[in-house]
Amino acid sequence: MYKQLHISLLMDLKIFHGLRVSSRRASGRSVERPNGIVPRLDEWPLRWKGLSSAMHILSRTVLVLLAVTAGAGRLFAVSVFEPFAYPVASLLAGQGGWVLSAGTSPKVQAGTLSVPGLMPSSDGNSLSYGNSRMEVRRFMKNEFGPGEFSGYYWYSLAFKVTSLGTLTTNGDFIAAFSSTNTPAVYGGLLYIRKDPLGTPGGYNIGVSQMSGLMPNIFWSANVSHTNDTNFVVCRYATPDQGNTDTLLWINPDPSTYGAANAPLPDLDAVGTPLLATVGQIVLQQQASLSTGVGAIVVDEIRVEGTWASVTPVPLTITTTLVNNTNLYLYWGGNQNLFLQQATHFFPSANWTNLNSYPASGMITDWTVTNAVADPVPKYYRLYRWYAE
Repeated sequence: MYKQLHISLLMDLKIFHGLRVSSRRASGRSVERPNGIVPRLDEWPLRWKGLSSAMHILSRTVLVLLAVTAGAGRLFAVSVFEPFAYPVASLLAGQGGWVLSAGTSPKVQAGTLSVPGLMPSSDGNSLSYGNSRMEVRRFMKNEFGPGEFSGYYWYSLAFKVTSLGTLTTNGDFIAAFSSTNTPAVYGGLLYIRKDPLGTPGGYNIGVSQMSGLMPNIFWSANVSHTNDTNFVVCRYATPDQGNTDTLLWINPDPSTYGAANAPLPDLDAVGTPLLATVGQIVLQQQASLSTGVGAIVVDEIRVEGTWASVTPVPLTITTTLVNNTNLYLYWGGNQNLFLQQATHFFPSANWTNLNSYPASGMITDWTVTNAVADPVPKYYRLYRWYAE
């Protein structure tokens, strides 16, 4: 299922030296823009002025560059984006592939937890639970459907504890990976506990590789507080990988989002992982009311195979004319995407992929050959996708 999440106009006109852009609103009023200024989305269509003959041909070839974030599947690994875009007050179980495995299903609530710097920073609604036994699981998919896979798995999510309730200093895990084949085994468990030093409304964040035994939980000394929004990233490795440590980042620097390599983690949980394959993402609260959190909001869950994919950033296409012949497109971001091309940008446009599997993963640039000589207008967009 393909689901459009976000559209933004991302143009870089630096190659059009001396160019002025005129944009026409629906009212027909034309608005002049200085060199290289990007018009807003509501100011289409665009037309170009003041071009040399060579650039005039190029202007017919490349009129608009779009970046589109949307949903689809990844070939060799699972890919999930969960913004909880379901009806407010509805039960999560039974929607979007979520299945209730214990207790009472959590409910969708209005509002989102925004994580500035991500693409998108917020979307849909959010999920609320707490103060009772609960476990829901979402099965993962790749291009061919649900499956169990080994490898490195990353998840990121935003959460906000609104009430500690009877949460103890032993803590409780709120999210983890699991498997359809071994549902009682977890990996990459995200923990929270009441601050042992007694800070009012304070709690610590921790991670465990495989179990809830106290020696296996690694805690951050930093104290979070109720109503703080935290953004965490967890990396879990199945036993067949070279480095099997479970890593956790707590509120990482936004400047590292979308980077090809992750920064140093805040927590490193060592041990022997027990979860041989990963097939589910789990949200959970313990059976005992004396250990579970009082109330928590969870949002913006992503599951993928790299740091960059679970910390996606807005992508801007920049353009360079090479040898007055080819058009070089660059956008960075290390995202799993398609570069698509069409001859117009109206709803009936037939967008075709320029890059195909497995090249869709992590490409950051593309060269359009003989762009100047092409008399047919071309439009380009980036298509970011997830398994839904």
